[in-house]
Amino acid sequence: MIHFRMRRQEATWATSKANFNFLLVLIIYTTWDPFHTFVPIALRIILDNLIRYVIGHVLMSILILETVEKQANGTELGNKEPPSSRQLFRTIATFYRKGGLRLLFNGIGSACTYWAMHSSVAKLSSILLPSPVAYIIASVLLAETRFFWTARIILPRDQLHLVPKPRDRQRWKALVIPTLVYAMADAVMMYVPALFDSDLVPSDEVVAIAGLSCIVGSDILIAGFMLFAHLFLLLPSYIVLILVQASLLPPACETLVSTSRQQQRGRRVGDIFEVNGGPLRAQEAVRMVGVAPLLWCLELHGKMCLCLFGVAAMVHSAVYSMK
Repeated sequence: MIHFRMRRQEATWATSKANFNFLLVLIIYTTWDPFHTFVPIALRIILDNLIRYVIGHVLMSILILETVEKQANGTELGNKEPPSSRQLFRTIATFYRKGGLRLLFNGIGSACTYWAMHSSVAKLSSILLPSPVAYIIASVLLAETRFFWTARIILPRDQLHLVPKPRDRQRWKALVIPTLVYAMADAVMMYVPALFDSDLVPSDEVVAIAGLSCIVGSDILIAGFMLFAHLFLLLPSYIVLILVQASLLPPACETLVSTSRQQQRGRRVGDIFEVNGGPLRAQEAVRMVGVAPLLWCLELHGKMCLCLFGVAAMVHSAVYSMK
């Protein structure tokens, strides 16, 4: 329920000027009592973004590649073991031993670049188009930019020189369909809850008459819809997008997916997609999405939500104790 509340808040921020108002509140409170207000809230924002990036993007991408590779080759090798990257703290510790924080945050610069460009393009497009459509168009136009962000996530720094340079029309065309589907699913998760809020949230008079049952009922309905959309729309489309992006990398590139071969630091792209034998089309990637990848990704997403809840609880406790 907490994560659904977060998504509803994100949707509100995406469709209004709440971001500006939020920063204005921070500035006002800072002039009044900076230590008790600005510092804990700013710390929570930083930690939230870092957790979402590390778990929701870096570890999720590695988990998808490892799970799909095990699923494709598991029947031949008889390997039924769960992916090692599902162990949250163990995987982070392994990354840290291999290359420190630099390896873990290798793609954060590309992430900031992508979202800055995406926000600008979506803002310009929203002048003529509805915000959800503008969001989807921006995602499709910047599909190749997101590809390079994913490449920096799943490849060590010394492997990036093997990736072909940008402005490859054939690569962009291969990315259009999975990017479009994922952007549509993400737009549903972002904008539909705001519509539910405007349509289902009762007025003050209705609340006074019916009590809290109306609010609880609308929250349960929204939570159920968000859970369904996340499990059957967002996660599958994200898995397909990561698979197509990774398959477009050179087969000789060594990834951060763990391997048992001592002469390699990680699985090669060609080994992960050995069964398919080359870049994936969107339809082929869809067939690779099974129950196991969905469940492992859902588990990792749940761990991320618990971490976010823990950060929120600690920040609220700190603010309350300093009053």
